[in-house]
Amino acid sequence: MFERLAKQAEILENTWVTHLLGLLPYDVVQLIAREPDEIADDYNEVKKILFKRYKLTPEKFRQKFFMHNKNLGSTWKNFAYELRNFFNEWVNGVKADSFEKLSDLIITDQIKRKVSQAVKDHFIDEWSKLNSLDDLVEKLDDYDTLRSNVRNKQPRKENGITSSRTP
Repeated sequence: MFERLAKQAEILENTWVTHLLGLLPYDVVQLIAREPDEIADDYNEVKKILFKRYKLTPEKFRQKFFMHNKNLGSTWKNFAYELRNFFNEWVNGVKADSFEKLSDLIITDQIKRKVSQAVKDHFIDEWSKLNSLDDLVEKLDDYDTLRSNVRNKQPRKENGITSSRTP
């Protein structure tokens, strides 16, 4: 929202930090003030600090992008702007800086949507960081292979008699 208003007001980008600091809570301003000048004066660096402070990760922006709804009374133009911002922050956050990386990111996300909750739970600690298509499919294939091996080695009961499955 700040960036949009700053652009509309035709504020020079090299003065954005100065304008932004006046809008932030005192404790956040102090957090930024403790940084070296080259960081505290760089809008993109300050933005990273704010995202970290408010836990706005690429995963959070992905969620916002897919779950965002148009507000009553808001224009479609504003809605499109908000979606574009969420999408750009998600894509920039995971460094999808080429068409191939963007394509992989979107395909990866689509695959993640098709995976069962049990698999998601298994990878819970790394799920939001699995943004590489190759890494994701390798982990999912390994998981499926291990699960099928475990199932094949478990004894099964047939008519009250325990027997082993053979592949």
